[in-house]
Amino acid sequence: MAQEQAKINHLAALNDLSCNEDYLSINYGEPPQASISPPNLPQFLVELMDDKQCGLQILLSKEKETHTKLSACFLKADMSLIASARKEAIQWILAVNSYHDFSALTAVLSVNYLDRFLLSLLSRRDMPMKPWMVQLTAVACLSLAAKVEETYVPLLIDLQVEKSKYVFRPKSIQEMELLVLSLLDWKMNPVTPLSFLSYIIKKVPLADHKHMEFSALFEHLLLSVVSDFRLVHYLPSVIAASVTLHVVKHMDFGDENVDFCKNELCAFLQLNKEKLEACYQLIRTSLSNGGHIAINHN
Repeated sequence: MAQEQAKINHLAALNDLSCNEDYLSINYGEPPQASISPPNLPQFLVELMDDKQCGLQILLSKEKETHTKLSACFLKADMSLIASARKEAIQWILAVNSYHDFSALTAVLSVNYLDRFLLSLLSRRDMPMKPWMVQLTAVACLSLAAKVEETYVPLLIDLQVEKSKYVFRPKSIQEMELLVLSLLDWKMNPVTPLSFLSYIIKKVPLADHKHMEFSALFEHLLLSVVSDFRLVHYLPSVIAASVTLHVVKHMDFGDENVDFCKNELCAFLQLNKEKLEACYQLIRTSLSNGGHIAINHN
């Protein structure tokens, strides 16, 4: 009898701890307003549309919180100390990412980890970074990103392909992985420009058979400019929108459609037009200084 009563007490405690999902909203704690379903739409489609809109709002909220912290670190840091080593490390990341046929997201995550780690250290001023440390961090960041995103991850010694000034022991890389994880508070799924691709592609006026081409160009162009540290100034949604405009121009949509896309992107991503234009021009400059978007369409 006593055991039965204890079980009831435990269940009651679990009920107190459980989340009432019916009252969760983007405002966290504020009950959602009653919504009126559009006529002739099945209820499951209405709920799916609401979920997608909610997901976008969560991304926008999360990126602003993360970017505020990143910007604060950036203001304290002197990137000139490691700018050359960082660029070289990212070029290595992209080469190895291609060699192992990793996804574009793996490369983007690697660069995100690298920048957050470097900015955290540089802002402290008590841990001077040397070129070999930047390269070791790059190896660790690529390894971590591959573990997050890929189904197959090569051995650490096999990960160090392509030309590099340094080759590190697996134990050194593992120790650096732990340091990166610790300094990033184990937050390994940040918002990136690729987080918005699925939302953007539904807003771009193109035929269904062009979606794959658009996605490939988007990823390729993003990887072409990811080594430009000036992009750290901009939110991932702003970068995603700027890349989209370049892809749209490359696919020769016409000026009217480019203007339409710009207005649509500013509206549903809640962007400032001046910042979007500044980021767009920065990417344009970066591409002219070495980036390219030539791609095989076969």
